[in-house]
Amino acid sequence: MQVNEDFVRHPYWWDETPPWTPPCAPLPPRCDVAVVGGGIAGLSTALELARNGTSVVVLEADELGFNASCRNSGGVSIAIDATKAAFWHRLDGNGKAPPAAEVIRAAADSLAHTEKFIAENGIECEYGRNGRLSCAPTPAFYDVLAQRVERLNKLTDAGAYMVPRSEQRSEIGSEAFYGTMVVPCSGQLNPAKYHRGIADRCIAAGVAIHAGTRVHRIERSGAGFDVSTTAGTIEAANVVTATNAHAQPVDKPVNRRLVPVASHIIVTEPLADTVADSLLPKRRSGADNRRVLAFFRRTPDGRRFLYGGRASPIELSEVKTAAILYRNMVRQFPQLAGARVGHAWGCRVAFSFDALPHMGADDGLYYVTGCNGNGVAMMGYLGYHLARKILTGQKSVCVFDQPNFPKPPLYDGRPWFLPVVASAYRALDQVDRLRTGN
Repeated sequence: MQVNEDFVRHPYWWDETPPWTPPCAPLPPRCDVAVVGGGIAGLSTALELARNGTSVVVLEADELGFNASCRNSGGVSIAIDATKAAFWHRLDGNGKAPPAAEVIRAAADSLAHTEKFIAENGIECEYGRNGRLSCAPTPAFYDVLAQRVERLNKLTDAGAYMVPRSEQRSEIGSEAFYGTMVVPCSGQLNPAKYHRGIADRCIAAGVAIHAGTRVHRIERSGAGFDVSTTAGTIEAANVVTATNAHAQPVDKPVNRRLVPVASHIIVTEPLADTVADSLLPKRRSGADNRRVLAFFRRTPDGRRFLYGGRASPIELSEVKTAAILYRNMVRQFPQLAGARVGHAWGCRVAFSFDALPHMGADDGLYYVTGCNGNGVAMMGYLGYHLARKILTGQKSVCVFDQPNFPKPPLYDGRPWFLPVVASAYRALDQVDRLRTGN
């Protein structure tokens, strides 16, 4: 079926909370810390610094809330892949990867940190701890998930459990999967309202947020830096780059360690209650665990269905990506055949080669980056720890503050290989479907 093309071409979240430009005075001549990037990571760093007496200026190239922090699905989870790190660190020759157990515990800490932050700051962002589904696309993958449950519960208080295919209708209205892992300690929120809440508290704490201010150049100047922008030059004792996949030229040392990947999302128009309830009766978020990953949830009001994934390795028009996502969505959830698309949009997500987020310093510049598709909880958590690192002048207690940040040989930050990898992954996923009949 051909998808309708009269949908809104911006994130569903923007209907109530669109990007904006907060009022601010002219760019000051100097500050203690200049933060490049006004997403969750940058604002979280700025907030913790400002609340501890540091003068902070945030430099955002676009309107505040325009990029990935307000374009994601709003899933808040501890999903992280600690198994790839050792291979990439060996290949890069930078030493050992952080212990997988510490990585998993830190991922769980990021969720707890986010929930505490929302509660203590009174941020109204429609947060609900409804849990998350990690679905098995093949019978063999069900066994893989069962092993993950055992390890996850051993290391954290996740309380995860398996639901076999014969009983999965209680969790998800689809026959495309062979059981699912349920992780109760995961949540969902409205990312634009969450981001706006952090921004409001930054302004209240004295952070100067300069939206529409692009950084051209960062140069050393004495003990600090001169930051050249479209609004003038500012002296900063320290600089934080927090642009993630939406990198600027000043990020080049970090860019060579990241792969920017296009991510796309559609949201249906309001559904009948019976249809919406049949999809995800407990309003959990979910992912299908295929190589070309798809993710899904109901919107906070429960009336619409959000479906996203890597519709294309490159950025395409919303019409083309919506058609791809719609076809995949209906294959997994046939009851949505004929449902109209209300919104469609895309963004860029930063993947690191070891599938881990990173924070630290490179050539004197602080950075926080590598959301790997799970940035809502992790980027705020890393922003907080990076701020503590700057305030104390010591290595952070966070396991993601690692000197080892792998970069494959000959990679210059341009992901020329993505179309080839994506085609191979799709072919392998198709083989799985033919074998299982799904």
